[in-house]
Amino acid sequence: MRPPPLTDRQRRLGLVNAQHARMARARMLQQLKASQIGVRDVLDAADRDEILARIKVVDLMKSLPGVGPVGAQRLLDGIGIDSARRLGGLRARQRQQLIDATTYPIQWRKKFR
Repeated sequence: MRPPPLTDRQRRLGLVNAQHARMARARMLQQLKASQIGVRDVLDAADRDEILARIKVVDLMKSLPGVGPVGAQRLLDGIGIDSARRLGGLRARQRQQLIDATTYPIQWRKKFR
């Protein structure tokens, strides 16, 4: 089965919408990296905005100051969250565990080694 063909106008509109979504997600992660907002703020914003709910949890963790790919994966493994999970798919308990684990970054490094 093939999807219905799109007009040039529909295709352009889709590209523009995708670009706006990528920019919104990048802006949010950049604010987190600059310590302007916290993980709780990002999770709250993801509740209100479907575009932000599509951020992968591993990308959120890698955007924390001082956390790289290995640290992000260790953190998620320690909490028990799959790295392919997106913010919109987290349960309340997982959300709280993320907030607790990232409140004091020094503690999570000791805990999840």
